[in-house]
Order: sequence, then structure tokens, then C-alpha cells
Amino acid sequence: MIRPLLFILLFIPLYIFSQNKISYKVYYDENLEQNGLKIQVDYTQKKSSETTDFYYRNENWGEKDLFKSVVLLKEDNPGIRFETKPDNDEIKVRHKDSRKVSFVYHIKQDFKDPNHRIFNRPKVKDHFFHVMGKNLFIVPKTFTEMPDDHEFEFSIEWIGFPEDFKIHNTFASQIKKQKIRTVLWEGFYHSLFVGGDYRIYDFKIHDKPVYFALRDEWNNGFSDDFLFSNLKKAVQSQRDFWKDYDQDYFTVIMSPTVSQKDSLFKGYSTNGSAIKNAFMIQGTNNPFNNKNAYLYLLHHELMHDWIGNRIKNQHEELNYWFSEGFTDYYTYKNRLRIKDISSEEWLKLFNEEVIKSHWKNPQRNIPNYKIKDEFWKSRNVEKVPYRRGSIFAFWLDNQIMIKSGHKKSLDDLMQELLKTCREKKLKFTDELFLDLVQKYLDKDLSYFFQKHILSGEDVDLASEKWIDGFEFKTTDGIPQLQTDKNKAVKYIL
Repeated sequence: MIRPLLFILLFIPLYIFSQNKISYKVYYDENLEQNGLKIQVDYTQKKSSETTDFYYRNENWGEKDLFKSVVLLKEDNPGIRFETKPDNDEIKVRHKDSRKVSFVYHIKQDFKDPNHRIFNRPKVKDHFFHVMGKNLFIVPKTFTEMPDDHEFEFSIEWIGFPEDFKIHNTFASQIKKQKIRTVLWEGFYHSLFVGGDYRIYDFKIHDKPVYFALRDEWNNGFSDDFLFSNLKKAVQSQRDFWKDYDQDYFTVIMSPTVSQKDSLFKGYSTNGSAIKNAFMIQGTNNPFNNKNAYLYLLHHELMHDWIGNRIKNQHEELNYWFSEGFTDYYTYKNRLRIKDISSEEWLKLFNEEVIKSHWKNPQRNIPNYKIKDEFWKSRNVEKVPYRRGSIFAFWLDNQIMIKSGHKKSLDDLMQELLKTCREKKLKFTDELFLDLVQKYLDKDLSYFFQKHILSGEDVDLASEKWIDGFEFKTTDGIPQLQTDKNKAVKYIL
């Protein structure tokens, strides 16, 4: 009796875990653009059945009707019938009565190049592919019903790809057989998979690899050396700032939306997004490539690996004054810290791009609660939390330096906030932040916060106290920061 019972006890955990595993085989095709990426999915479900529901996201990061990218062919799937329900993000798979489910689908590009407005639809060409994890891999619908912190095991085998066809993603580089153990939404589905004619560079920080993958020849001084050397500088400086070297794998992936040597598209448009273990950059590649815009994007998006990722918002858009505003503030401050820009350049950029732009924004006084409703609808509203939060961060940085006699700054508060969120497994809230601020200023900041951050009333910058060497003067209703050239301003501690 003991042996059968022991067998059952040993078998149950293995049986349960088998429901949390899924395998994919991705096949190379010389005509990838025409046939798409062919993917075989194999899954063993809990109970035998004739129908299994799978999940595929029909809308993702501003892209709609993504089911147009999915192709299900009868010749690939004898004895299987499919029913697609895009409105429910669902594919019903009708098969022989069994616990094991196996079928094949293709992911194809469904739009014509070039298009500088398309960032997140699957891109599949003969010489490369660029697909978000959420729109490359179909999962059982039961996976989406598990708690957000539930981990799964995803096995991926890349079959038949030539040696010079790079395989790179936010989990590994140049690995043809991958086993990925992670959560679904913030892990497997918050990812990017690329392959093809990408060039891959790498370096290490504290023996942890950092990769840079890019494709195409970039114009206007965007050489591989310029892009890679500035990436190294930015990553190193930010990890040093946070004193955080724990990440085992990280990559930056840079891809063009449009490539042309003439001026057919008269402008420079770029987009960056922080994702799992990575951030991706996509932009127009033309004679209008802008180095300053690239460097801003690089530092801003890398900072999101901490502000917004490790320090995660509890209330998303309602906390954007912090996750976007403080990220923007440190984009400028850290560039000054590592001498990526001079003091004069920092002053000009902060005055023009943050303060002046905020004061000229007709929506600058919108209450914080309305930002949640309008953020994705209005460009003016979208920029408010960036600039309002950045100005607040500058004010707070100054107040902490004044209060501590330059022994502490906002840097110390941010590092403590990271430690608190990690050790106590907390998400960022206004209350958590204000409690921490009170510790550094020895006073309750709730009234100031309610008035200027939540209600949106302008801070009278010219009347506030600033560290020695800083002052604000108002011209034509717009405050501008000025520095005393006769004083060594002690801003970077």
C-alpha cells in the first residue's frame, strides 16, 4: 500500500507541471515573405477532449486586426478544424479526442513596406523577421487565466535556419534550442523575437552579458561604433547609479521602419519601448537621423528598466507623473553626470525641452485623474506627466540637497525606493513615495503634492528655494533656470 501511495505522491507534481509546459518548433523557409514563419505547437492538456481553446492577441500596442497575420492551412493540419474568434482573441482547435494537441500555423507580414507609422505588427521578410512574443506564439487559453505571477516553461526549437541567419531575442542570443521559464504577461508575452541579417555585438558588466542587435546600414553618422559605444556608456552609467548588477541577460534591439538614402520622407521618427530583459528601438533610417534624439531615447528607455519595471506602478497612468516624469528627469541628469552633455547643454535642454515646452502646453494644468482618460488620445496630454513630473523631480532634488547640506540628493531617495520595492515586493504608490519623501525632508509634502501634481497648478519656480547658484527668472510668462557663472554649482553629488 505504501509503494502505490508514494508513486501517486511523486506523480501528482509532475502531472500538474506538465500542464504548464508548451513546445514550439519554428521552421526556416527560403520564401519567408511568401510563406511566413511556420510554427508547430505541441501541448499536453489536463484532460482528454476534442476541442482546445488557444489564445492569440488581436490588438497589441496600438496595432489592430492582428489575426490577419495568422495563417492556418488544411494541408498542414489533416484531421483538424479551426474556428477563429478575433474579438475574443481566441482560436478553437477541434481535433481527435486526446490530451495531446499538435497543430501548425504561419505568421506572415500583412502590410506593405515602407511604413514609418507601423512599429508592432509582425514583420517577416526573406532576409529577416521582427515579431513581438505576443504575436508570434499562440498559447492555451488556460495560460491566460492563471495568476499573473504563475510561471510556465516554453520550449522553442529553431529548425533549418542557416548559420548566417541570426536568431536573437529578449531571452537569448544565437541559441537554437531554448527553454524559457517565465511568467506569461510580463515575461513571454512582453518580449521580442528577431532573426536574419542582424549584426550582434556584446559586452559584459560584472560578468553579465549585454547584447546589441541591429540591422541595415544607418545614415547620418549612425555608425555601429557610434551606436554601440553610446549604448555601453549608458548601460554602465545607469547600473552604476542604481548599484544594480543582478540582471543575467539584457539586450537592445534596433531596427529601421523605413530605410532610404534620399529625402522622400522628410523627417525623423523613432520609437522605443522597454520590454522583458531588453528595450527595442525602431525608427526611420534616412538623412534626417538625429543623434541627440537617439541619445535621449537611449537614456530614457534604459532608465525604464528600473523606473517602471523594477519599481512598478500600482495605478499605471495615474502614476505616470513618476514613471515618465522622473525617468525624463534622470535622462538629463545622468547624461550630465557622465559628461555626455556639458553643463551648458544640460541647462539649455532642460529649459527648452522640459520647462518651456511644459509652459507652452495648453493642457499643462490638466488634473492628474484626467490624464488617465486622455493620455492615449491627445499628444498634449501625453506630454504633461513627463514634464510635470520632471519639474517636480528637479524641485525635490534641490530641496533634499538644501535640507541635507549637500550630503544627500534625490539619488539617495530613488535608490532607497528601489530597495524598498524589491525587498518588500511593493508596487509604487503616491502614499509610499510621500512617506519616503517625509523621511528626507522631515516634513509632510501632501499639500504641495496635491496642489501641483494631482490638481495640476503651476509651481511658482521663481519664488521657490534652490541650491546655491540656481535661480529662476520669468520672461513673457515662462520661467527659465539660470546659473551663476561665478559659482561652482554643486548639483551632481
